[in-house]
Amino acid sequence: MTGSGTPLLEVANLELRIGAAPEPIVDGVSFTLDPGETLCIVGESGCGKSLTALALMGLLATPPLRRTAGTALFQGEDLFALSQDRLRQVRGGRMAMIFQEPMSSLNPALKIGEQIAESVRVHQGLGTEAARARAVEMLERVGIPAAEKRLDEYPHQLSGGMRQRAMIAMALANDPSLLIADEPTTALDVTIQAQILDLMRNLSEESDAALIMITHDLGVVAEMADKVAVMYAGRIVEAGSTAQIFDDPQHPYTLGLISSMPALGGARSRLVTIPGSVPSPTDMPSGCRFAARCPFVGPDCAVAPPGREIAQGHSVACWRAPLEEAMAERQERSA
Repeated sequence: MTGSGTPLLEVANLELRIGAAPEPIVDGVSFTLDPGETLCIVGESGCGKSLTALALMGLLATPPLRRTAGTALFQGEDLFALSQDRLRQVRGGRMAMIFQEPMSSLNPALKIGEQIAESVRVHQGLGTEAARARAVEMLERVGIPAAEKRLDEYPHQLSGGMRQRAMIAMALANDPSLLIADEPTTALDVTIQAQILDLMRNLSEESDAALIMITHDLGVVAEMADKVAVMYAGRIVEAGSTAQIFDDPQHPYTLGLISSMPALGGARSRLVTIPGSVPSPTDMPSGCRFAARCPFVGPDCAVAPPGREIAQGHSVACWRAPLEEAMAERQERSA
């Protein structure tokens, strides 16, 4: 589902640095999000996906991290220019985040119901009874059985899937316009993963909330996304609709990610891998950050390629794009 008109969120040229590192660890990240739209940010661990989300939520650990450039207009307000009081009003109210591991995000000393009720008391000014009723309603809404009973249980008394549902209930309790989910299904088995993804999709459609989902799982991307931003070493290297990214990948990193997906059915074969690893956040290369792992690398890759649109809504930051030409040249040289 995609919206129209004024974007809900416009992030422009976000730059984050760590300590005295010479290169930013998140560099020039830009994207827009409409009401009701789902954006998946995909990439390996260490690519800056979670840092981008934490920056938007005002939850960066500063120091050593700091924002050195960029704006994030959310419903007309720049999130990076808000006072702490105003940011607290927005965070948890109009925008909320689901973290990867509920056991490290939920307070182990407080009952589940108390944690949900606290959120609605702060943001909606509800009294104790009304807040408890809202907590029960939210637990029922996310499919937790015997919600009244679960309300008075502690996080450790719930299964992993139940804890994740409780986190989603807490995030949605104030009907946010924007929901950020950071690897929300990583620690769950496949059946529970599917249930959580269905739940998030349905709740987003019901409330017209926009969703930013951070993941390294391309299966999740294919199932959930309206559009995709592929992130590598702190930069968005390719962005487009889900169909554009999967049907016509134009960055060597995107191509490598898609090629590394196991095929269903057919003869078994060795998985394709991307050689090397993501550069260290404190030792980012100054040119194309994928150059050391790229099969198409050339002398011009010593300079960072700018993002450019190769089709409507489809942008790529690679000197070799379109890759069809680079592949043909490579085949000619090897012939």
